[in-house]
Amino acid sequence: MPEKATVIIPAAGRGKRMAAEKNKLFLPLGSRTILQHTLNLFLQHPQIDHIFLVVAGNDQEMLTSLLASEEKITVVTGGAERQDSVWNALELIQQSEVMPRWILVHDGARPLCPSIVIERILKQCALSGAAIPVVPLVDTIRKITPQHTKVLNRSQLFATQTPQGFDAQLLIEAYRCCKKERWQTTDDASVVELFGHSVETVDGVVENLKITTPQDLKFAEWLLNQQEHGVTC
Repeated sequence: MPEKATVIIPAAGRGKRMAAEKNKLFLPLGSRTILQHTLNLFLQHPQIDHIFLVVAGNDQEMLTSLLASEEKITVVTGGAERQDSVWNALELIQQSEVMPRWILVHDGARPLCPSIVIERILKQCALSGAAIPVVPLVDTIRKITPQHTKVLNRSQLFATQTPQGFDAQLLIEAYRCCKKERWQTTDDASVVELFGHSVETVDGVVENLKITTPQDLKFAEWLLNQQEHGVTC
């Protein structure tokens, strides 16, 4: 039987680029909210045993009430930065009666991640202890400085997605060091790499987009409609 994994979903950001009056994860995507879609990705996956949903303090009471019947979800108060929010969840995980073998960290604003990507991450974690999904860049990328501009080698550049997966003890120790050394990072793989552990990559997919702007939401609505009609991208 495959070992189970726990998921941390940071959802405490306000999403300023969405220009919404509330947390963008509460915006509708089809018949559900963005957050509901994201949670269902893992509630329905057979290898996920628990979800730690990290939210802003002013959303915690409402979400705790709404999710009270979901035994697989624990609502956690977020921190000032994303890495603080992840650490808050890791502290609770360390208090669990049974430590998970694997921990995935997934953006709350990626509601359309297919299960195949989750499975690729879990499989690679079992081999190397740390894995992230990536997709190749399709645009020409140009580095611009005050002195000159330069086209970068696109074949060596990839966009990073989530879920990012790690051996549980490795991620906890890496984050403990991150707190002590006050590293500033933008994702969990960077924390693990700064800790000295390599991170392997697996193939991501285009539809696993992060909803950041109103245009992203429109694209996600189109993708969801395609999925509901059995059309693969």
